[in-house]
Amino acid sequence: MHFSFRTELRSFTGSLLYIRNEHSLYYKPFCLNVGTAIICGPYTGLDIICETCEVVHISGLNPKSTWICKTMTVPKYKSGYLWAHFDKPPDKGGGVRYNDSWNTYYDEENQYICIGDYLTNDGDDCIEFANNVIAILRDGNLIAIWAKFKEVETIR
Repeated sequence: MHFSFRTELRSFTGSLLYIRNEHSLYYKPFCLNVGTAIICGPYTGLDIICETCEVVHISGLNPKSTWICKTMTVPKYKSGYLWAHFDKPPDKGGGVRYNDSWNTYYDEENQYICIGDYLTNDGDDCIEFANNVIAILRDGNLIAIWAKFKEVETIR
């Protein structure tokens, strides 16, 4: 599996929520065309439209009790579109494991989480593909997801 992108100035709608009572990330509004997810870390996924393989947002279980507090520098990024390319077409309604060993880091000062490698290189491609959700690509491989969220008790 690898990833591609196209930078383009975009005006995003929605925002990423952290739902305290569910210990989960949820993008609102959730794209109803999502058909599969790429699992990054134990349970958080990149949500994908199966027909186009466009990555539209992230969601999933990610308990704060597992987060590692870390002072981090938010990478410079450009907005655009992100696509996943699979060796075989993904099953609709399923999930594809990408990396089970990724940790979630949290920087309380800048209110960002980073799932994966929080260290970026000058040659990395940093693409905001949903409001305050950034994919970090290195040679077509996803190395991290950065996200800023709003914390809520429950979803309505």
